[in-house]
Amino acid sequence: MSQLPYSATEFVLPPIAAGQRSKVLVVESNPAMAEIAVLVLANAGYEAISASSAQCAVTVAQRWNPDLVLLELALPDRPAAHLCRQLRKRSPIPIIVTSLDGDPDAIGDAYAAGACDYLPKPLRSNELLNRIRVHLAAPQVIRGSSAA
Repeated sequence: MSQLPYSATEFVLPPIAAGQRSKVLVVESNPAMAEIAVLVLANAGYEAISASSAQCAVTVAQRWNPDLVLLELALPDRPAAHLCRQLRKRSPIPIIVTSLDGDPDAIGDAYAAGACDYLPKPLRSNELLNRIRVHLAAPQVIRGSSAA
């Protein structure tokens, strides 16, 4: 079993009080990559949890209400664009997609489904953290909410 502080595969979610650190949901099918991302985010001061599939990510997002989603394009159970649409229906949260192969069609589909950014793998910690900071600082209107 992974040494992650919280494992979404078991749906053991951390208690979060209002006004706490920003929460990032890492959707990554590779356990080692997920663990690295969660550790980088936790070290930077974020609450982070991982989900290994789209189905797991939907359940976690409904229960945990993340502030941002870091989403791998190659998921085992359904296309990332489908998950983007599901997440976008319930919230204007930023969705950053990642990919090892950089398939332009998959990236384009993710953008069309509501992703706001793309990062190629392997992820560079500083670039990842800078993009997350930018997207979390963006007003809701920029993120796609029609309420001003």
